[in-house]
Amino acid sequence: MSEKFNQVNPCEHVKECVDIWNSYVESGDVVFKPMTEESFKQLFCENHGYKQISAAFADGNGLAAFGFANFADGAVVAYITYIGVRKDLQRKGLGKKVLDTLEAKLKEANPALEKIELVFYNPCQLSWFIPNAAPHDHPGVPGVDMNSAAYAFFAKNGYADYAIQNAYYLPLERYEYPADIAARIDALKQQGIDICYYDNEKNFGFPEFFDNIKNEGWRKQVLSQLDKDIVIASDGGKVVGYTGPLGISKEGRGTFCGIGVHTEYRQHGIGKILFASLCKGLSERGAGYMSLFTGTTNPARKIYEGAGFKIVRTFADMRKVLD
Repeated sequence: MSEKFNQVNPCEHVKECVDIWNSYVESGDVVFKPMTEESFKQLFCENHGYKQISAAFADGNGLAAFGFANFADGAVVAYITYIGVRKDLQRKGLGKKVLDTLEAKLKEANPALEKIELVFYNPCQLSWFIPNAAPHDHPGVPGVDMNSAAYAFFAKNGYADYAIQNAYYLPLERYEYPADIAARIDALKQQGIDICYYDNEKNFGFPEFFDNIKNEGWRKQVLSQLDKDIVIASDGGKVVGYTGPLGISKEGRGTFCGIGVHTEYRQHGIGKILFASLCKGLSERGAGYMSLFTGTTNPARKIYEGAGFKIVRTFADMRKVLD
């Protein structure tokens, strides 16, 4: 690299950072949502409770490239969030220069660091548009977009796939049950199992249900929101399956925090029925769409596909293990 580049602070060059970011959005090279100066500063330049690491270089024409990474105190893993290069300087080694600088700064700031990842656990989340469905969006990327140049870039620089995540999408306007789901609901009812909304006066057994499925994260979220709409499978009033609580984001995206079925009731297709009922309930409450992601080997994908979801993008979770 023959050009002269000086290190600068990207948070002192916000407008130029935003221009670089949006140039890739406008060209269709990335699926990220466009940034404003205010949204950029909120995401990258304010304190969010984790250590933000940055690298940026400028030449005689202004900001040339920038990048951000982060880690939490005491953590052995760090996250690369974003690297952007001014388009007239592509393929001149600047992306690698930013990446090398970020990695060096991460190692210096956290000597206990063992690995660096590009994955959905990153606390600095980047929103993206659902391809061919904007303005519908998803609040965080689940990894590196495998359709983008970033995937080859990180692979070339020592980052390897350790999981593949499929992003799913479903418009919810006027959602109706698939024919097989409607038939299964009727069949379950004949067996004494109802699909309904949780009623504290009629239903029981949520704590015991979570003992059975052994998911403490879901237990905490659900038991603190029993006043909200939660779809359940009920056997004589006893909770034997659930999904929810139903929520709608300000963008109109339907949300939920989990889906589970009691181990003694997993041969009836209850998971697919619960999830389709969640979609119908969200549609009736005004949600415009749902988006979610799951690993390609996760059996839950069959539940989403059974409700009508389609894969709209594939992302790689990537990792570099440090020496």
